Amino acid sequence: MKKLQALTICVGYSDFLCWTITENKHLFDKWVIVTDTKDEKTKQLCDNHNVMCVQTDIFYKDSAKFNKYAGINEGLKYLDRDAWILFLDGDIVLHGLTKYILEHLPLDESCIYGIDRVNCIGLENWLDYVAKRDAVFQNWLLHTSDMPLGARLVHYFGEARDEGIFLGWRPLGFFQLCYGTAFKDYPQKTVGADHCDLEFVRNWPRSKRVFIPEIIGIHLESEGAYKGMNWYGRQSLPFELNQNLSFSYKLKSLFWRIYMKFKVGRLKNLIEL
Repeated sequence: MKKLQALTICVGYSDFLCWTITENKHLFDKWVIVTDTKDEKTKQLCDNHNVMCVQTDIFYKDSAKFNKYAGINEGLKYLDRDAWILFLDGDIVLHGLTKYILEHLPLDESCIYGIDRVNCIGLENWLDYVAKRDAVFQNWLLHTSDMPLGARLVHYFGEARDEGIFLGWRPLGFFQLCYGTAFKDYPQKTVGADHCDLEFVRNWPRSKRVFIPEIIGIHLESEGAYKGMNWYGRQSLPFELNQNLSFSYKLKSLFWRIYMKFKVGRLKNLIEL
């Protein structure tokens, strides 16, 4: 039996965690959830579900706005290094057969693993999914249940410092599975919750980054949220019913989506040259 332990950062995300903790807690031999000292709702949820909660304000050390990765390193102190460690976001619901699937896969301790995710936007859509539970049909058909598939991150020409080198697919921080002795710690060279998950993946060459097609995660998302909105602390609306989005909120969301579409378009043109 593989020992599977998980680590999640959850600061101000109890409205998501109240759904994900129920769905995910049976999948792990141990689950450590790290929050700050003011987030009593997250602490109470963990206590109610018998999940270990570590409260720390290391997120804000050295005037950082929200250093998620400092919190990850704090949480790693409570996990075993002779186990498979899953870095999992607090708004991700995993397939109910995740542990069963991982038990039957020939996981290589020298590799890092990632999955795809679908975006479930709004509590109403999540409740609709819960009512029908149709991501697996007759134990053989895995599909997206009509939810939009999240993007994969692929660096065709690397990052700026890579001078055009192909880096390929890189599993994002919402689901990164690796063996505890394959790394020392998590990079934490940021004041926010961005980018260091990609730095972490640099520990593994492309040949050691493995995609798991048997699992699709469900990313719970507030209405009107956009990429990067919560990188420096929670800004998105609560995950609840009957949201009334303000005009300014809609405008910011629209602007960001247009901006991201423009960036993707420029990349596509560059590839076609």
